[in-house]
Amino acid sequence: MSIDEATDLIHDGLARDGRGATVSWAFLPGAGGGATLWQPVAKRFSGMVSALPDVESVPAMADALEASLLLMPAPRVLVGNSLGALVALECAQRMPVAGLMLLAAGWEFPVSEELIKRVDTKGAAMFAETARRCVGPDSEPEHLRAVVADFESREAGTMARHLRAIRDHRPRIDPAVAQPMTLVLRGGFDRSVSLRDHIALTERTGGALVPVGSAAHMPFVDHAEEVVRWLEHLRAIVVRGQG
Repeated sequence: MSIDEATDLIHDGLARDGRGATVSWAFLPGAGGGATLWQPVAKRFSGMVSALPDVESVPAMADALEASLLLMPAPRVLVGNSLGALVALECAQRMPVAGLMLLAAGWEFPVSEELIKRVDTKGAAMFAETARRCVGPDSEPEHLRAVVADFESREAGTMARHLRAIRDHRPRIDPAVAQPMTLVLRGGFDRSVSLRDHIALTERTGGALVPVGSAAHMPFVDHAEEVVRWLEHLRAIVVRGQG
């Protein structure tokens, strides 16, 4: 599916209300993240949030999550940010998935060895600095505190191991698998993943790129209502596709 075709589906889907239909949702956080930040959004969709396992490869994370995701009734929608987006895409090559929302991610996006070493060395002292890159310039102090607290909920060293997983991963699209309708959300102030990388992911998945202009690397934290609206649009499209 081309980007233009996917965009047309979005606009067509707005005319249909999928709120009464049953869709199963799973939300996958980013590198070093726990389950707390996605919970308010996931609750509105009766979805589950699965913190990523503390392992150093995307396939290993998908291995660990696969059984629980398969227990979800179809149609399934997977939502992931950053590393969670890579895991969601990998899971969609292994099982039927009707929809994907991938936030703050590229087909491949660079993670420098210098950054990994800094995270390894500084540990929790990096959390506040990292949190500032995750929210937009107009975010409230409670957003920063929430991001830091979420990082603190994981075991020491998790973020560095997760960053290595991003660095080493090479995404794949299985040509034998029907690919889900995909939205790629990109915050205009995201300094961690470039626009070019977001576009590459959009093109590879045949999805549609959705700008969230004043957001950064975690639009669902300080721009939750905008993300919810796009999740509702995606649900309408998924429901339409089941008819």
